[in-house]
Amino acid sequence: MTVVSTIAGVLLIVVALNDVFHTLLRPASTGRLTTYMFRAAWSVSHRRPALPTVGGPLTILVTIGVWIVLVTVGWALIYLPHFPDGFSYSDLDPNDYHPFVEALTYSLVALTTLGLGDVVPAEPLIRLLSPLEALTGFALLSASVSWFMQLYPALARRRALAVELTSLHRSGITALPPELPPGRAASVIASVGRAIAELTADLVQNTEIFYFAERDERLSAARAVGYAMELRDQALQSGNGEVRIEGAFLEQGLDELARVLTDQYAHVTGESTDAVLRAVAGSHGHQLS
Repeated sequence: MTVVSTIAGVLLIVVALNDVFHTLLRPASTGRLTTYMFRAAWSVSHRRPALPTVGGPLTILVTIGVWIVLVTVGWALIYLPHFPDGFSYSDLDPNDYHPFVEALTYSLVALTTLGLGDVVPAEPLIRLLSPLEALTGFALLSASVSWFMQLYPALARRRALAVELTSLHRSGITALPPELPPGRAASVIASVGRAIAELTADLVQNTEIFYFAERDERLSAARAVGYAMELRDQALQSGNGEVRIEGAFLEQGLDELARVLTDQYAHVTGESTDAVLRAVAGSHGHQLS
């Protein structure tokens, strides 16, 4: 029983920490558990129109909660064979509590570094392991904070791209009117191409941002990419060589964005770049003209 409980506890801890590692510390990778939870939440949220805009933030909180539960239960299973003889009690009768409940309670106290002092380890091995769990709890807290610090700057850049493209469209610039000087047109196209490349890099580094939907189409990059497609088409048809070159650059950027989307998200499919980007906009509740 001791061996089985200990192995089960170690496996739960390894699963949680492996998921944290792949999600937060390894570029172009997301833990399998995290990926499954985001995909499941995305699928469920699309059955309820009010949920997609809050699905992303809620899934992050749920994922962090699952990490905490896995680690807490994992350490509790390691401690369980040693309760109650391996611990010293102060003003408490260990017979009044179920061993697993006591192991779980102690694990939470150690993970959160509360140090209540009513139950303390007496066995040398447990005295060594308890500080290690406290370090695990500190690592989880740091990981959670760093996750938010990674995601929200990327989301801000995505919204900035949407605002820029929407403004360009509403001002008529994406149609490349004849009165727009070719040099200025080429500069605008190059700027949009760089922003698309940055969005692609953010999706590679932080795959979870895909699952943050924007109800306001002015802030939705999935919707605004349609304006970049319009700008690309107009540029490729231009009679000015510089504009056409920048249009080709933008075309390559959109093609790479579509490739990343289809590679990373199993539900995103399409026979062409335009089809993929239209499918993504539709999944976010918007339609490209």
